[in-house]
Amino acid sequence: MKKANQEGGGNKVLAFFKRNIYFVLIIVCVLAIGTMITIAAVNGSNDKTTEDPTVNGGVGDDDDVNGDVDNDKDDEDGEDDEKPAKTFAIGTILDNYTVDIGFSNTELVFNPTMQHWATHEGLDLLAAAGSTVYCPFDGTVKSVDTDTFYGTTVVISHEGGFETTMRLLDDVTVTAGSEVKEGDKIGVISADALAEIAQGAHLHLELTKDGVKVDPAQYMREGDK
Repeated sequence: MKKANQEGGGNKVLAFFKRNIYFVLIIVCVLAIGTMITIAAVNGSNDKTTEDPTVNGGVGDDDDVNGDVDNDKDDEDGEDDEKPAKTFAIGTILDNYTVDIGFSNTELVFNPTMQHWATHEGLDLLAAAGSTVYCPFDGTVKSVDTDTFYGTTVVISHEGGFETTMRLLDDVTVTAGSEVKEGDKIGVISADALAEIAQGAHLHLELTKDGVKVDPAQYMREGDK
């Protein structure tokens, strides 16, 4: 009797599945999809944990930030070590002077010594003979030449393609190849150089930029004009 009941119950279950086979398949599919999603989520979480540099003693964001700060600090230290280049400007070249004849590019000016009209390629600064002449800007002495007409002429090369030429000097203290700084003594104004002698004792200053003559007055600091 018990066996018959079991067989009857089994038949009922089988009949139920037959009648509801589609619902059963849908339930099985839903369960399978849910199981796959759960497994994928667990695997993804494990992968993230493995790749996350902040887990298991890895390098975290804080360490990256600290590294960036250290690098920036090193860069700043390097910048501090490298001083920016100075902009060329003619500093105090004489303690006291008066501008006499200025620079003329194409305009003719009268030369009282030679008694004729001509262009004037420099700037004449009147000062007492023996007045100290200072280096106008940092640079390297390119040449030192002496003759009876111009006295001693000193040419100094500067950064940026600038070159200063100082004529009518005496007692020059620098030599070709010397490194000079702004304010260093170059020499004194000559008392007996023949060039432009009718104007009296003075410094004749010329300036070139990339080999072209320019007006020195345009490059003199405001307080030194």
